[in-house]
Amino acid sequence: MLLLVGSPKGLEESDSARIGRTLVDRLEGRGWTSEAVHLHAAVRTEEGRRELLDAIDRASVVLFAAPLYVDSLPAPAIRALEAIAAHRRTGSVSRVPRFVTLIRCGFVEPSQNDTCQRILQRFAERAGFEWLTGVSLGGGGRIPKRVRDALDILAEALDLEILVPDEVERLTRKPLMPSWLYVVVGNFMWRRWAARNGVKDRLRDRPYDLDS
Repeated sequence: MLLLVGSPKGLEESDSARIGRTLVDRLEGRGWTSEAVHLHAAVRTEEGRRELLDAIDRASVVLFAAPLYVDSLPAPAIRALEAIAAHRRTGSVSRVPRFVTLIRCGFVEPSQNDTCQRILQRFAERAGFEWLTGVSLGGGGRIPKRVRDALDILAEALDLEILVPDEVERLTRKPLMPSWLYVVVGNFMWRRWAARNGVKDRLRDRPYDLDS
């Protein structure tokens, strides 16, 4: 399996990489081998792009893990996908990797990732990948038990080369917390960070208000 990480934080510190590794670890436990590529680093140099494309050519399953950026992906991740699609369209490789996506956002609703998942499904078609499923997660980088259960089911489906059960989507589409609780916690953390930076009394400032 090839894990492609589309977060600017890299392979060691990003939530996307951590969640992606959660699935990869389950497959390694079944005897799979894996490698990982940080897309932001790969697109910086010609050597990095070449190593990325070579890794794509070797892969039987590609797992793409990234954060949501305004209904889409970070720009370096998009550049990497464009390079992969162009490479695949040359027809020099006959292998058809299976393609799984794992997109996470800070919003409480996993449905916020839907547009991005459709973009990735279109990419899979253009790149000649076999689209298997897109897993959408909300609420940041948390991995609750039901998400771990969904990744267990997904790992088994990948290992047995069967259709991904609907249970994976059922377990991951439910918001991690009620909307009202998300707002309460978000406001609390916002005030806490403001106090830590000495600007708690300026949260309601409107420096660009023309009427002020």
